[in-house]
Amino acid sequence: MLVEIKYDDPGCQSFNNSLDEEGSISIAGFSAMPSRILFEMDFEAYKQELLDFKEQEFEELKNSVYNYYPSCVAYNFRLSEKGEGASDPVRKLLHLKDTWESIVFIIYGIVWGEVRFKNINLKSCRPFKQFDTLNNPIYESFSSKRLLSDALKIKIQNIKSIVEFSKSNNLNLKCEQIPIDLFDKLLELQDIRNDISHHATPTKEQAEEELRIIIPLFQEMLLESKFLEEVKILRFENHGSKSKCEVFNGHALNKEYEDFDFGVQQGYVLSLGQENLFIEWDSEIFCLSPFLHFDKDMTGHESYLAFYKRKKENKYWFEPIKIRTEKSFDHLTSRFEIEKDALINLIVP
Repeated sequence: MLVEIKYDDPGCQSFNNSLDEEGSISIAGFSAMPSRILFEMDFEAYKQELLDFKEQEFEELKNSVYNYYPSCVAYNFRLSEKGEGASDPVRKLLHLKDTWESIVFIIYGIVWGEVRFKNINLKSCRPFKQFDTLNNPIYESFSSKRLLSDALKIKIQNIKSIVEFSKSNNLNLKCEQIPIDLFDKLLELQDIRNDISHHATPTKEQAEEELRIIIPLFQEMLLESKFLEEVKILRFENHGSKSKCEVFNGHALNKEYEDFDFGVQQGYVLSLGQENLFIEWDSEIFCLSPFLHFDKDMTGHESYLAFYKRKKENKYWFEPIKIRTEKSFDHLTSRFEIEKDALINLIVP
């Protein structure tokens, strides 16, 4: 994955910074940064050092993913590294796929949640649709069908277009902090998965071959998702001197609660009630419905994030992590419809 790289690639920035901590090097009036010197003078050595740096960076990231990322991401990633099937290429491949898909579902809820909460007009935003016969990109306006699509690539293109639109129009949305390169790597992972595996369950040999291609790209993708360390997904439980909230972060699915002081946003949190998930990202707080919800096990000891998969039979169908069986929350359908309509009014010309 490091063959075709450029010095100013976003993925090289942290590595270059690590080499340049002591400042520039001057020789006979010539001055340059160490990273640039290495890149120009010994490109193969630069690539190897970059590879080693990324491996170390990825190892350090693992614990953050396990402990701080949204639970559906943390749970699936930990299974791919430490789960019972981590040494089985077929099962490992499935867990990695579940991990990057979970990242898409989480970001989908975050981006649309911010748009709805801040009432952002996106009627002139046009996400990518396809390439024409000359390989030129074709864009289309948002629609209800596109917003509620069950196709993962469409979901990625939807939120990528919003982040790009916000940046180019100086909207200053919080989601601008999501690297565009993350979306591109997620799209590439989906393309690889779709191109290689046209069958439901690959053989061990097919899975091993696919893993050789996917793992380097997956690691790069995960490094681009580090903003998720700062994202807390919460559900309001009750209020005393502070708000007691259930926390949906980290690989453990047992119920965990923390007390929060939301300051001036306390009223908004109270208005969400106990049937809504919301995000706390730095000083930003907004609801994640209708694209993220939650479910509980029969014993009441565990809670699961449940992400929107599709709409059928006039119901919103979600998939809870671990259980993996789609279900609808029929008593909330009318609320989901109102939330969806609020978005439609903001995005459909």
